[in-house]
Amino acid sequence: MATVHFPDQTLGAMMIGGIVGASLYGLTCSQGYMYYGRSQGDSLLMRLHVLAIWVLDSACLAFVGHILYYQFITRYGDPTVFETPVWSFVVLIVLTALVSFMVRGMYIKGVWHLSHENPLLTGGLALLSVFDFACGIILTAKAANVNAGNLDSLMVPLYLNFASSVVADACVAITLLYFLKGTRTGNARRDSSMGRVMLFAVNTGMLTAADAAVALATYAAMPHKYVFIMPFMVLSHFYTNALFASLNARTLGKHGDHVVSLDLGGMSAVSPPRFPTTSGSGGTHGTPQVSLAIPIQTVVETKTDSVSDNENEDHKPYSIAKAL
Repeated sequence: MATVHFPDQTLGAMMIGGIVGASLYGLTCSQGYMYYGRSQGDSLLMRLHVLAIWVLDSACLAFVGHILYYQFITRYGDPTVFETPVWSFVVLIVLTALVSFMVRGMYIKGVWHLSHENPLLTGGLALLSVFDFACGIILTAKAANVNAGNLDSLMVPLYLNFASSVVADACVAITLLYFLKGTRTGNARRDSSMGRVMLFAVNTGMLTAADAAVALATYAAMPHKYVFIMPFMVLSHFYTNALFASLNARTLGKHGDHVVSLDLGGMSAVSPPRFPTTSGSGGTHGTPQVSLAIPIQTVVETKTDSVSDNENEDHKPYSIAKAL
């Protein structure tokens, strides 16, 4: 008979994961609203692809809510609830794998453009991403058919899933860093914005890789506890937030920004005299007149930097914007 390991006090990690995930989802909605307000130049296919990722991430949050409700409300005090994974947790595994695959695909597409369509480099990253997705599917199938009390049979699929995610995300981030590091425009304002885009791109791989690494480490240290579920619950939200942040960063410092300035250099004021003066022929005291004149000049300044058609593609500004 299989031994059932009870997670005892580490159940609180699940609750923390749900709270953090809900907070990150709020940030996702904010960034998603910002993206669709600025994405008129993107193709319909790309906008639908991003929308699908957003919908899947929303579903992940809903299934996390069901997991928490089932564990802490419906089956409260029932020790047999830990013998098999609840069905919503199984669905969460495959949805997280799908979100990570779709988001990583966006960045591999960026590597394809930035590397001048290098098939070996892009193909290698694509194979890593496909392998990670396959590991997620295998873990889902194993979790759906695990026997009661035999959760140790999921150990190998869990290790493979977390390790493949760490490797794939880290490789994509390092590759993007390599190409974006050499992208300079010679303009300090735009190079500063390029640094922001670089930061978002690296975070896309590094934050998700770090999250998967934490899940891997906690599972290796405490395989019969629920601590590793906390970083896993928020993994899809990290992917979606990082993608939205990178897409929104494309508009930082774009050409054609309008700067409205107010010229207050000609502001002058006519103050009333210290002593009232007479006005008119009747010699009566006049009412002090105050005249305040503030001429305001509104200037719309448009800055456009031209780039020669013969200039090397590596030095064109905002290459990641075109790549994404």
